[in-house]
This record gives sequence, structure tokens and C-alpha cells, in this order.
Amino acid sequence: MALSSDELLERSKGLRKEKRFQEALVVAQACTQSAPTDPDAWWQVALNRCSLRDHKNAVTALRKTVELAPEFSAGWSRLGTVLLALDEDDDAREAMQTALNLDEDNAEALEAMAQFLAGDDDRDQDDEEISILKQIEEISFLDDSQKHRLAGLYYRNESLHEAIKYWRETFAESADHATAYNLGLAYNHPQVSQDADAVDMWRLALTLSPNYELATRKLGNVLPRMLKLAAEARSHGGTLLPREQWFDGYINPFQLLNVPSSVSHGEIDAKLVQKLKKVLLQEIDLEDGRLHWVPDLHIDRSRAIGVCEDLSSEEKSMRHWAVFRDKPLLDFLNRGSHHHFLVDERKSPLETIELVWGSGDADFQAWLSPFFAPQFDRVLSRAISSGDAVITECLLDGRRWVTPSWSDRCFENTQRIVNRLIQPLRDAGKSASEVRPTIPGLERLLGASKVIEFLNLLPAFFEAYQNEAVHLIRGIAVTAFNEHDDIDLSRKIIDYAHKFKFRSADANRQIEADIKVIEDLIKKERRHEQKLSRGDEAWHITKEGVRKGDVFIPANEVRSVRWGAVITRDSTGAKYDFLLHFESTSGRSVKFSWITLADSEKSQEYFYGLIAAAQNYVFPFLVPRAIEELESGRSFTIGTCSVRDSGVHFEVKGWVFSKQQFVPWNRLEVSIENGEVVVSDATSQKTRTTFSLRDTANAPLLSILARIKNNKEN
Repeated sequence: MALSSDELLERSKGLRKEKRFQEALVVAQACTQSAPTDPDAWWQVALNRCSLRDHKNAVTALRKTVELAPEFSAGWSRLGTVLLALDEDDDAREAMQTALNLDEDNAEALEAMAQFLAGDDDRDQDDEEISILKQIEEISFLDDSQKHRLAGLYYRNESLHEAIKYWRETFAESADHATAYNLGLAYNHPQVSQDADAVDMWRLALTLSPNYELATRKLGNVLPRMLKLAAEARSHGGTLLPREQWFDGYINPFQLLNVPSSVSHGEIDAKLVQKLKKVLLQEIDLEDGRLHWVPDLHIDRSRAIGVCEDLSSEEKSMRHWAVFRDKPLLDFLNRGSHHHFLVDERKSPLETIELVWGSGDADFQAWLSPFFAPQFDRVLSRAISSGDAVITECLLDGRRWVTPSWSDRCFENTQRIVNRLIQPLRDAGKSASEVRPTIPGLERLLGASKVIEFLNLLPAFFEAYQNEAVHLIRGIAVTAFNEHDDIDLSRKIIDYAHKFKFRSADANRQIEADIKVIEDLIKKERRHEQKLSRGDEAWHITKEGVRKGDVFIPANEVRSVRWGAVITRDSTGAKYDFLLHFESTSGRSVKFSWITLADSEKSQEYFYGLIAAAQNYVFPFLVPRAIEELESGRSFTIGTCSVRDSGVHFEVKGWVFSKQQFVPWNRLEVSIENGEVVVSDATSQKTRTTFSLRDTANAPLLSILARIKNNKEN
């Protein structure tokens, strides 16, 4: 009796499970004849042809499969795989994309798309490739080549800590000199700045490949700076911790037992431990907890027994032995010595590093972290609170041997120290609206706390504080403009934000936007400045003041200004005589004057430019000073006029007698006619006086005061 199509399908699947692919194919083909529109039948044909490496015919079966079941993601991805084997890359890529559109977790399609993108190596597709590789990792796992590729993508997109994570995993599984070199590059990057780790990685690369030129070259570039830093750190002593904090977090049992340096770990058995333990306890009893071989340690009997108890575990014994043999690490855990973090001229602690990385003991770093992290936090806090930037830099240059879950503990107390460090900047921000900030004051504040120096050394863990400091400086800059109307001060202050190396993208954008606004305002505010030269002599009228050669009068010290131009004509033509004269409160004077016989258009442009500069940068000081003088009841003279708070007095000459006239501000008119200043009463044109604009100090001031007093000008 003939089998039904369903029975044929099940028969084919059974044969396939038994790996009888040729027989399974025959049965599947019979099923397609019995049920030509059944996609499962065509799928079985395709699978068996793939197993028999008959890719050409497999394509036909797969195309039929997806034609009958267009939503079948696995069919599309298998079609893509077979097309790849036939070098039909474009069609393969299209099939894989269709598969992912139907099922974003299709592992076969994800793997293929990752290969396509890696082959393109188009930086614009990096985010897409990273996303696909991370997706593969979530649903299955990444092989070494994929981890290496992912690390490289993260590195070139400056996600350095992610790059380090995947290169470390790759190296732990298959120690490779190129991966060690890449890790060194990532550690050496300015965003990570763990140069001690970088040196260690390049030295590790050279142990694996002694002639590896790239690592040798990098070491030559970085090592001199690290050796100089190490020498400076050694001059700061062995540790910053006070003696009362020594041995708080870790005591090494081999150190406690005074194991001879000539003994290897393999020679330490239970008998030797018991013998040394007996001597230890006798010494504790006789010397009241003091040991002559560890003079700085004071320990009671019960704690000593507890420490030695770890040696009953072979695993813990090996780990304590590794620390015991690494003296800088031991001294750090015991006394907080910073020598563990200093780079040596010739060697790195590579044996311990291999343990830390898990090649010898997968749990060594997890075991070490509870001892290492709080001690690191203790020493770093001490370094920052004591203002020791050298030791702080050394501590943050690498060899922070803790697992990711313990990373936060390395900075637990340091956070409080850093919080206090930026408090003066917060206080300055609060007081900036009432007390005008100054650059010397800001420099003193930043210099005394070393806030920029320390925040630039700290890792991304402190990003919130780094960004806060940047925003505080930005806020002071904004206040300098908004509250104190000092755009130049604002620009100088915001420049300090650029001294912080670590700024978030958002903070960076905001600072750049602020700077653009400020610079636009500065440009607008300084648009009337004139900077000319006559021979080697500078002629400047700027916001800061008036300069001619070596003579400079600050704008706020100018007491009087006068200007004018005289034009005379004779048989040779016109002659132009230009003059601007400034005098300071201390008696210094600056005179700009020149005569030209040629076309005066350019000279007139210079002359009017200088006048505009004086009006915009000198008169803002002259006018308030004059108003203050008038309001205080004093008077002053401009030309023939005695200027008072109520109005202007001047003398009008008659045929026989002269008469004193008073014109209140609301009737005063001031105009300039042919180089003469005309002062008159609006209600009586006969009541008037004149004086020379060119020869009279502060002649233009009278017109400005008239406008202000009549509320026509601010």
C-alpha cells in the first residue's frame, strides 16, 4: 500500500535523523511529487541536498520552499547560506535580510550578516554590526574571532571599556600576542589612560612574540613617561596611609608564619605549617601580639589562628602564595603601598597578571577583589584629600585588579572626597550673581583645590562630578554676562571648561553653543573697535581703552575727549587736518592727528571710525561719571557753558552789556555747524552761545547729556 504524503514526510525526517541523507532525499522527493505544494516536503529535500553538499540543486528546493512559505525565516536564511557557498553574495545578502525581517533572532542570518558587514568594513555600518554581534551573543555565544571583531569595532568607535572587555575575554581563551598588543592600545587611549596596564600588556605581548616590533615601539613611546612618574612617586614615600590603618584589611598567612624565602609552595606541607604556627603563637604570647619579622603588625592569637586557617584549603593557599610572592601587591594590601602601581624599568608582574586574568585560576580575581577594592579606595581617598596628584595619577594608571562587580567599591569613599572637592566651585556659582567673579579669584579657587587636575585623572565612574564641575563653570560664565554685563569676562571663564578632559557629549555641545553665543556677542560688542597703525606705532581705540604706541589710557580713566577736522584750500588743492585727543584722570594724553593732501575719503573713513570707537567705548564711562557729578550737586564747564543738574548757564553778549542766561534741560538744543557747537534755547534763538568742537574738551558730551536729561536717550 502506497504511503501518504504525511507518512513520506515523517519517513524522510526519520532517515535524516539517522544521517541516511541519500535515502532521506529520495523519500522527500517522493513527498514533493505526492504533495507538490507542501513547503515541508521541499524543505526536507533542501536540507538533505545541503547535507550531501549539492548546493546547486539545494537552491532550487529552497526557492520553492520560501515561495510556498514566504514567512519561513529559517528557509530564507538557509537559502542565503547556500547562495553564499555558490558565491552569489548579493542574492545571499538579500535572502539573509529577508530572514531577519521575519525573525530578528534568526542566528544563521545574524551570523551571515555579521560576516557581510565585517567584509564591507564600512565605518558607517559599525553600529549595525555591533548590534548584530551583541544579538548573537545574547541568543547563543560569540566565538573568538567575533569577540575580537567586536572589540575592534568598539575601539575604533572609542567605546574603550567595551573593547577591553572583549579583548580580555579573547586573550583569556587563547593567549595571543596581537590581542595583548590591542589591549595595550585600549589601555593607553586618553579616555582610559591606564598606562601601567598598557605597559604590562605590551610586555606580555613580547613574552609571547619576542620580536614583535609594534609592541617594542609602543613601549619605547610610553615607558619613559611612566618611569619618570614612578621616580617622582617613590620620592613621596612608600605609603600615604598612617600606621594605624596598616594590616586592616589583609594579612597574608605565609607572611604571618614567616615562611623562609628559599621555600617553594610545593615544600609547604601540614607538618611545616604546624611547626611555623607553633613559633608564631609563642611569639604572640611572649611579645603581646608583636612579631619581630612583621614589626608594624599587632595581632591577637585568635585572629592569627583564623588567618592561618586559610592554608587548609589548597585553592586559598595557592592564592595567598601568589600574593606573598608579589611583594608590591603584598605591601599594597598590607600597608597601602603605592609601589604596586608603579612601572618598573625592566619587568611587570606578569605571573600575577595571568592569575588575575583567569588563565591559571578563573576565580583568583574574584577572591582578591574584597581585599583589593576597599584598600584601593582608602589609598585613593587619602591621595586626593591630601592634594597628592602624583600618587593619584599612579593609582589610576592601572593594575586595579578587581572584578567588575567590585569596581564601584574602589571609589566608595573617594566619591565623598570628590564631592567635597567641588564644593568651593558650587559656592562660587551661588555667589557669582552678587559678587562679580574675577579671573584671579577663579584661578585661586581652582588652583587651591586642584579640582581640574584631579577630575581629569579620575575615570568615567566620576563622570557626574566631572560634568557638574563643567556646568558650574559654565554657570559662572553665564552669570558674568547676565548679571554683570561683562562679556569678555564670560568668555575667559568659559575657557576653563575646556580644561576638563572628560566632558559628556551633551556638556560639550552646550559649552560650544555658549561659546558661539558669547563670541557672537563679543563680535557685536567690539564691532566699533579700531586698530590702526602709523608706521611702527599702534593706534587703537578698543573696549579696553586708547593706545598710541607705548602710551595706553584705560577706557574708564579717560577724563576728556575732543575731536575735529579742519579743511583748508589753496592753489595746490584741499588740505585735511584731522585730530582726536584724549586725556586721562592722571594727566596722560594721547593725540591722534594727521594731515593729508590727497583724496581724503580713506582718511575720513579712519577718522569717523575712531570717533565711533570713542563714542562706543569711552563715552560709556564719561557719561555716567558726568551724571553722577551733576546729581551730587557739582557743576563742570564745557566750552562756554557751565553745566549743572538743573540746566546750562552761559553768557550772551549784547551791544553794550553781556547777560548771563540759564536754559533748563527741557529747552536746551545742541547742534554742530561748520565745526562749531551751537547751544541755544528752543524758545528763543537769540539765546545762544557757540564754541569750537575741535578745541573744546568733551564738547560732544553736552549733546548726549541733553538727550538723557530729556529722556530721549538711555
